[in-house]
Amino acid sequence: MERALEPIPEELLKAFQDQRPAFVEAYLRAVGIAPHERTARWDHVPDLIKKSLPKQWSFGLCGGFGIGKTFAVSAMVRRIAERATEEHMTRLIEAGNAQPIRRAVEEQGIYLRPWPSWINWPESTAKARAQLFNRYTAGEVETWILDTLLDPGRLLILDDIGAEAVTAQDWVGQLLARVIDERHRHQGATCWTSNLDAKGLVDRYGPRTFSRLQDLAPIVQLTKMPDLRLQNSHRKAS
Repeated sequence: MERALEPIPEELLKAFQDQRPAFVEAYLRAVGIAPHERTARWDHVPDLIKKSLPKQWSFGLCGGFGIGKTFAVSAMVRRIAERATEEHMTRLIEAGNAQPIRRAVEEQGIYLRPWPSWINWPESTAKARAQLFNRYTAGEVETWILDTLLDPGRLLILDDIGAEAVTAQDWVGQLLARVIDERHRHQGATCWTSNLDAKGLVDRYGPRTFSRLQDLAPIVQLTKMPDLRLQNSHRKAS
């Protein structure tokens, strides 16, 4: 016997609609985007970056410090979250069942798929390296990271590659090579940002990794753009 649907009270429907921003924030938080990066809005992305971005998700943004690469990608993820939230809310309302709506309001979240994975590369590799001084072996730490990064069904966003600390006989470059190799093999959607240009990436990770990275997620080189952080600091000082 099918369970009867619970009609949607007007006050619950209003609460559901009012929670839309909270649902989006919960999604961005679960994706792994840092609090200061979750403030990004598409309307505030520099026009030059907007015009440079490809329509498909697999790409890399290269350019100088502070020009808005991470901001732009964060804004793109927010836009996905807003659209997905709206579509999911519409489906639940059209189904006419108060139970999942009440659950969403109480938990301040909607389960949305696909679920991107946002990785700040310098921060993640620093944490991984710290684990090596704990009780974990390099192999165990690599497995821990790779389990997060290699699911080809999830969009992977690698933010700020090339900015990680490098030491002699470091394995971080090898780790990135393994990630790129696997995602290249399965054609997993991948987005990345870096302050390094093509030559800098080749020097850091080698021609083989760079070739696969370029084939998987081609470089969008952003040039002649000002450091927005410096501009903002000048405005505050004036």
